[in-house]
Amino acid sequence: MLDTADNYDARIEEIEDRISALPEELLVMILLSIPIKEAVATMILSKRWRFMWTMLPKLDYKEYDDESKNSVWWFLDKSLQVHKAPVLTNLFMQLGRWCPSDADVGKWVAKAVDRGLVFLKFELRWSAEPTKLPMTLYSCKSLEILTLSHKVLVDVPSSAWLPSLRVLELNRVVYKNEDSLIRLLSSCPILEVIFVTREKDDNVKKFTVKTPYLLDLWYSNDNISDNDVEDTDSCVAIDTPALTCLDINDNSGNYWSIENTPCLEEVYINVDRSFPNVDKFLRSFSTVLFLELILTENMIVCSSTIKFSRLTKCKIFPCDTNWMGSFVSFLHNAPKLKFLIIDYKATHRPPVTSISWSDSSYDPECLSSSLEKFELIDYGGREEEQELVEYLLTTARCLKTATIYLSTLKLEDEDITMEELKAIQRVSITCQLFFKT
Repeated sequence: MLDTADNYDARIEEIEDRISALPEELLVMILLSIPIKEAVATMILSKRWRFMWTMLPKLDYKEYDDESKNSVWWFLDKSLQVHKAPVLTNLFMQLGRWCPSDADVGKWVAKAVDRGLVFLKFELRWSAEPTKLPMTLYSCKSLEILTLSHKVLVDVPSSAWLPSLRVLELNRVVYKNEDSLIRLLSSCPILEVIFVTREKDDNVKKFTVKTPYLLDLWYSNDNISDNDVEDTDSCVAIDTPALTCLDINDNSGNYWSIENTPCLEEVYINVDRSFPNVDKFLRSFSTVLFLELILTENMIVCSSTIKFSRLTKCKIFPCDTNWMGSFVSFLHNAPKLKFLIIDYKATHRPPVTSISWSDSSYDPECLSSSLEKFELIDYGGREEEQELVEYLLTTARCLKTATIYLSTLKLEDEDITMEELKAIQRVSITCQLFFKT
């Protein structure tokens, strides 16, 4: 009879044999669930495992920015030399500052393209200049998702054609010229989603997005202009007839031209106080269903003069003290509003109330016929906030729920505040008042 240690070793060997006996497809699935370095390390387990990792259809190489100065490039280069999978669907390459400047990073992108690449995420943060990727990338028929990040030079040939590309992310890349951007987007006939984060000097003055089937566009440019004089040559031009969702985060001062967006439903806007031609910009969104606004001084005035005829949901981040002076005018111009959210997280200065802010000869139409839900986030018990809650509770006849978030209040003030707000008479007999901390 075997002793305890021998029994244990036998059980371990039996378990290992059972795993090794699994079909190759299951072994590959096991390896896909662990980091690539650990997957490669399994080659020492047995003869069955020796080359199993080389059949992985998805590879993820990530460089950690530590003080070791060891780049993942060396491991990536050596391991891909022996990789044998006939199909490589996903390739993620994140190379950091320790990546050698003479590394031929493009050769593995080219080989992945030749093996039916579906998803490429390529992030290059080395210290060298931006580098071009192989021209074959821009004619990959199987590619569906493409992410290019940082030190990548987007140089697109006239022969570019990406018939399967649905999602494109361009994160702080540099373009050879404006034509390269135009050629890239025009080569994607079924493109549905674009994520763009601009670098300050990316060689593009006029950033043009003209695609027939684009549904979602997420655009970010946090680069504040150094010039006091407005640069009318720098602009963003949007011509997207199928677009339904647009998210804009722009502090650059660039002009915007938005045309041919009849399907636009959701818009998220975060722009700085120097944003040019705000009135024309906001009027481009007068027919949307959902609008999220960080209210600057210019935005306050303009939004109160535009008829938002289809608006049903609106989220407002006040960032100026006098925003309520135009609030009722805004409500008058949103006759179908059903859900209103006021979020004070962006308010850095104490709000100032105006005695006449709610004075009006008649109540806005939405308060008598459509507004059903109201939320106020970061309620601090200030006079303005109290007046706002009281105004809506006493005038919104269809209101079903009002939710007040008390996250900024001191614990000892919460009970008193809730009792004060509960005491406000509600014109809607079905309105329920909720508090969240």
